[in-house]
Amino acid sequence: MAIKVTIPLITFGCSWTYGVGVGYNTVMDSEQYKKIAWNQDICDSLSFRGLLSEKYFLKNKNFSSGGSSNQRQFRLAREFFSSRRFKELQNNYDKILVLWGITSTARNEVWSTEQNQLQNFFYSDEKLNLSKFFTKFCYSHENEIRILRTEMRHWNTFFKNSNIDNLWFDTFNHHDYNAIEIEHLKPHYDEVKVPSWPNWRDFSKNQFNVASDIFEEIMDPRWPWPEFFYPVDNLIFNDENPRDLLSKLAIKNKCQNVDNRYHMSDWEIDTNRVGHLVNCGILNPHSHHPTRQGHEQITEMLSPYIEALL
Repeated sequence: MAIKVTIPLITFGCSWTYGVGVGYNTVMDSEQYKKIAWNQDICDSLSFRGLLSEKYFLKNKNFSSGGSSNQRQFRLAREFFSSRRFKELQNNYDKILVLWGITSTARNEVWSTEQNQLQNFFYSDEKLNLSKFFTKFCYSHENEIRILRTEMRHWNTFFKNSNIDNLWFDTFNHHDYNAIEIEHLKPHYDEVKVPSWPNWRDFSKNQFNVASDIFEEIMDPRWPWPEFFYPVDNLIFNDENPRDLLSKLAIKNKCQNVDNRYHMSDWEIDTNRVGHLVNCGILNPHSHHPTRQGHEQITEMLSPYIEALL
């Protein structure tokens, strides 16, 4: 019979979850920094996933990696949770936790016939043919949010049915997963012609609350309720705006007038949140990943949510 001692913490995400750059210190130049930025031992121990694991006696199984796309993380999850390794984990432990960080939508993973392998890439990489093609013909941030919403609801169902406690968090951008897309609802309204429907201008101001009220009043089978009205559960800072870790760090460290510019995370200061946190020593000046102090602050933010599951 297996001995059940600790609790597995399975982590998904990008470089922030992996811990890229957490070994930085202020005397390092950029070349010295690059030599240690992806050191696995340093990242495993000093990242917030490592600190949370140490604090709560968790056994971390990590799938996050530097530069990872959401598509890559969902693929890795499908492979792992359908594998014998996962079945063994279930047999050996009474409780399993999943902590999953959502990254920028401007990334992807597809099969490359040139490389003859899966290739994870940034849409901002102007030197890569894949980036040019997808940016021009295939990328829509709004569509990526719709896909994320569907994926997250699917995995919530899977984890619930598998007796797994899971948490999601936005890493460095706030995403409105539960926003109601008016342009998709309007054709259904035209079909059903519900007389009590509010005018569209008022509806757009308070989309989800109004839609929830309508949901209670209208049960017409022609309406696609699951697609539009079921929210994403288990989101850390769910009721707050912004909810992403980058913004939370900026607010915690007294950044004035935190902007909501979309952070691409390609080592550029493209939002005042990044510039402020670099000046505070919370992000390093070379790649703008959290320093050790930054990971300690993130650990402090996430701790109450982990504790609630233990």
